[in-house]
Amino acid sequence: MCMMLILFAIVLVAMGIWTSTQWVVIAAVIFAGALLGNNNTLITTAVMNAAPVERSTASAAYSFLRFIGGAIAPFMAGKLAEIYNPSVPFIVGALFVFISVLFIWFNYKHVKHVDSVETAH
Repeated sequence: MCMMLILFAIVLVAMGIWTSTQWVVIAAVIFAGALLGNNNTLITTAVMNAAPVERSTASAAYSFLRFIGGAIAPFMAGKLAEIYNPSVPFIVGALFVFISVLFIWFNYKHVKHVDSVETAH
């Protein structure tokens, strides 16, 4: 999970550096989508199994955070690009992803079950 997020942050940095190069941004968006698609399952599993509350409550809280972030991010990215330059939203996004990796590492005991392979009986 952390490796996928680190790769995603690196892709965001690349998009921030080469914002004006169209093919780089297109390729980075495709690659980032593959990383996020794979990581979505890992993060959802980690959240659902780590929460000390009922599954429905954990799911509601997780969805709230995801959707509020999804609602705020486009507005904030537009404002950052408008105030500074088009590269800033990507760099800020990468910084927050790196912070999330640190947060996961410092709280690894809650999500270490994601690294375990479950066997079907």
